[in-house]
Amino acid sequence: MSQDDSIERFYREHASSVYAFLVSLCRDRTWAEDLMHDTFVKATLAMGGYRGGSPRAWLFAIARNVFVDDARRRRPVPTEQIESTATSDTDITEVDAIERVLAGLPERQRMALVMSDHGGLTASEVGAVLGLTPGAARVLIHRARHAFRSVYERDYQ
Repeated sequence: MSQDDSIERFYREHASSVYAFLVSLCRDRTWAEDLMHDTFVKATLAMGGYRGGSPRAWLFAIARNVFVDDARRRRPVPTEQIESTATSDTDITEVDAIERVLAGLPERQRMALVMSDHGGLTASEVGAVLGLTPGAARVLIHRARHAFRSVYERDYQ
C-alpha cells in the first residue's frame, strides 16, 4: 500500500468526525470545510512527528488549533445561528434542533460533547485536546450532556 493510499484511508476514517467537530466550533458549514482541509494538510505534514496515541484525538487537537488560529485572523468571530431549514422532514428538523442546541452550549462544553459523543474520544483524550485532567474532562462532558438534554427536552419535545 502506498503512502497516498494510507493518507486517503486515514482521511476517510476521520473526516466526518473532524468535520462535525469543526461545524460545532464555527457554526458555519462552508468555513468548517475550509478548516477541515487545513486540518488534514497540517496533519499530513506533521505525520512524521506523530508520537502515537489516539489518531482521532491528535486530529481534533490540530482541528481545534486550526480553528483558533483562523478565528483570530477573522475577528470578529461570526455569531449568527446555523441557518434553519425550511422543510418538514422529521430527520432534518431533528438535526436542525440538535445543531441549534449544540450552538447554544458554551464552547468548551460543545467541543467536549462533540469529541466524546460524535468523535468517539475517551475522557482522557478529550482532556488531552482541551488541556484538562481526565477527571475534569469527565465532569465537563457530563455537564455538557446535562445542559444539552435540558435545553433539548425543554425546547424540542
